[in-house]
Order: sequence, then structure tokens, then C-alpha cells
Amino acid sequence: MNNTITDVNNNDEININVNNNDEINNDEINNNNDESINNNNNKNDFLKPYKPNLSIEEEKDYKNTANNIIRRDDDNQWVKIQGWSNELLFYSKVFQYFGEIIKDKEGMLGWWIIMISSFSSFITLFSLDPFSLTEINNIYYNWAKSVILAIFSLTTTLIAAWIKKKGYINRIQIIDKRINRLERFLGKLDYQSRLVPYDKKIDYFEFIKEVHDEYTELSIYTDILRPAEFTYTVYLITRFNSPMVVNTWPWYDTKKKTPRRKFSQNFINIYEKQYSFWSDYCPCEVNIDRYNELLNNIDANVKT
Repeated sequence: MNNTITDVNNNDEININVNNNDEINNDEINNNNDESINNNNNKNDFLKPYKPNLSIEEEKDYKNTANNIIRRDDDNQWVKIQGWSNELLFYSKVFQYFGEIIKDKEGMLGWWIIMISSFSSFITLFSLDPFSLTEINNIYYNWAKSVILAIFSLTTTLIAAWIKKKGYINRIQIIDKRINRLERFLGKLDYQSRLVPYDKKIDYFEFIKEVHDEYTELSIYTDILRPAEFTYTVYLITRFNSPMVVNTWPWYDTKKKTPRRKFSQNFINIYEKQYSFWSDYCPCEVNIDRYNELLNNIDANVKT
């Protein structure tokens, strides 16, 4: 019995020694692997961090150019370009909306001419000859037919004369050309003031001298829109089409990116007091103001 116990103890001691030897061997292997990896890293240039081989003075110059950008004399002047952009973008929005208004009017009137002409052709070709009408009924029919055709002809002539008098087609072409010029000019301003690399910018005063005449021409709108039309268009945009002027001056503060609600509300009130009549006879229009971001803080009223 004692012999068996001693054998078991001896076996346990042997197992413990074997385990300890295994742990020591594993640690040595891991240490050797770490050392080999470190040695390989030191030998492999690809894994080393890149350090430029610069002299002391070259390193100083490198740090100066990286940290200290040479400022231009006209840096403060380029801020003024933002004023030009705001004004011309405002005119562009007004022209776009007014152009859509007169396009809709011209399209509607043109459609009326097409429908009236079609009805006139139908009545002209329509005949009751196959039916046996009395002489008096035939006289009445021909008389009514001639009256209707005369009315249709008169209406078509008046509509065509109205379109010509208003000059819708010519004005649409002029407005489209002006919008195209405004967008190209705004693109030029944006490129020089914001997108062009700093060291590639041309001199501010040379740029102003180059584009001043074009800016002056584009900033004049009275040769295209009458003041009443301009005011009416701004009113429609402010009250009914606020999404199309997001972050656009004068509806928004372009620096803070927030709506100028006082300006919008005052403009609407002044216009309706002077020109509008539908707010008195159509109370339902007032409900639209609840969803106008230019008049109310919609985010604060949204239920979450």
C-alpha cells in the first residue's frame, strides 16, 4: 500500500516538472519570436517610419512653410465678393420663378388657342345634310353655326393679340438668357473666391476690374421686370415657395444659416396691405403660414 502511494506522488512530481518545463519552453519560444520580429522590423526598411533626410536649415524651412502660410495683401478684399454673390443669386431666384409664371401663362393661352381652333374645325366639318331638315330649321342651324364660328375666331384673335402684346415668348427668351448668364457669372465668382487653390488665385483688383462691367449689367433688373412684377414675385416666393430659397439672401442670414423671419413677415404684411385682397376673402390661405420656415420655427413645433 505504501509503495503505491509513493508511486503516485512520484508521478505527480514528474507531471508537475513536465508542465513547468513546457511553460518555460513556451515563454522562451515567444520571447524568441518577439526578438525575431523586432529584428526583422529593424532590418526591413519598408516597416520603418519615414524620416526625411533634411539638413537643419532645410528642416526649419520645411516647418515654416507647413505652419506659416504666406498671406496675400488682398485676402481681406475677397470677402466683398460674397456680397456680389448674394445679390446676383437673389436676382437669379426671382428671374427663375417669374420665368415659370409667364411660361405657365403662355402655355395656358396657347392651349386655349389650340382647343378653340379644334372646335372651330369640328363645327365647320360637321354637317346635317344627311338629315331631312325643314327650310326654317336649316336656316337656324346655319345661322347658329356661323355665330359660333365667329365667336371662336374672335376669341382666338384676341388671345393671340394678348400674347403678342404681353411679349411672353420674347420675355421668356430674354429671362432664360439672363438666368444662364447669372449662373455662369456666379460660377466664376465661386471658383475664384472659394474653389481655386490659394496659391493660384489671381489678384483681387485685377479680377474686379475684369468683371465689374458684367456685374453692373447683371445687377440691373428693371429692363426685364417691372417693379410691381418684381415685388409680386418676391411675395409669392416668400409666402408659398420657401423651400426654393434655402440659405439664400435676403430670406436667410448667409453667415448663420438661419431664416430672417422678421424680414419675411414684414414683407408679406406690407405687400398684402397694399396690393392683396385674397387674405380677406380666403381665410384658408392663413393656414399655409404655419408650414412656412421663413415665418415660423417649424422644428420647434414638430411633435416627436
